[in-house]
Amino acid sequence: MITESMMNQRIEKLFAKSKLLCFGRYVLEVPQDATLIWGTDDFETFPNRAKDLKQIVEVKRNEILAKDKTAAINFLGEGPAPNVMWIRSFKSEGARVFQLEGFQIYHVVGPHIFRWQSGTDESVNSTVESITQKTIFLASNLHPRTPSDVPKEPGLCLEYGFLRNAPYDNQEYFATGLLLPALPDVTFSVESNKDASTQGSNGHSLLKQINDRRNELGGSYPKIVTLREGKRTVHGWAGEESLVRRADGTHDFEWKFIGETGNVAKPAMLDVTMYSKVKANRVGAASAASVDDDEALALWDKLLEGLKFRVAVPGAPSDAVALP
Repeated sequence: MITESMMNQRIEKLFAKSKLLCFGRYVLEVPQDATLIWGTDDFETFPNRAKDLKQIVEVKRNEILAKDKTAAINFLGEGPAPNVMWIRSFKSEGARVFQLEGFQIYHVVGPHIFRWQSGTDESVNSTVESITQKTIFLASNLHPRTPSDVPKEPGLCLEYGFLRNAPYDNQEYFATGLLLPALPDVTFSVESNKDASTQGSNGHSLLKQINDRRNELGGSYPKIVTLREGKRTVHGWAGEESLVRRADGTHDFEWKFIGETGNVAKPAMLDVTMYSKVKANRVGAASAASVDDDEALALWDKLLEGLKFRVAVPGAPSDAVALP
């Protein structure tokens, strides 16, 4: 969808040289000098600290023992695959009684360390065998990645790595922000949660949420100028957007799609926001916005339309895929 705001010359010049940046299963098309600000993923990462593996493992061992005087380390050493160390422990006497064994798993991947945790729990079918199988899978499929590397095979982009052949039935939560050096007060962020609940108010559309707040606050609702509001489909995601300017000049833009819990192509929640006049992570703290209304709309349209799946996922239309 091409809109008039997309034709803004300043924004077109900003995108004269663009690139793809990947996170999770997605990519963003962004200006050449833009970088991602990473949110949380499934791994705690120790970038460029592979040489410090023993020290990092020892710190975690001491932390486990310090939290409870009845904690016990069952095993600390090489895991069931190359370049893996793990700590197996009972974090308390109660954990021992109920056989809730904790696992801290460390993967050395190139110059980096990736840590994840799990534990045995019969109620969710988590066993030593299943944890071992996942450890072996990750050891075979985790690879180092630089920020400019956009793989062309199925998997997940991590901040410092790439997980090949990541299964689609796992919980997938991705969050990232965008740093635009040419527009330092503008923030753009994407949040995706495949397995979020869509029950009750979780399933309310963006415009319903806004109208509910308006009705609740009545005359106390903040004074805003609405630049654009309504339904907007992006690459098959039938969402809604609300693009407003606050009384202080801050642009407050949001688009939201509510999908189906567990559907990788139509995640339960896909939420995109953009603010101007941001300073020190505080919205509205900058003295002025670096973009006017037309420029903000043009930038929003460019970035939102540039959000796609990196490669095909089951059920996604072809126009939702950046690298067919």
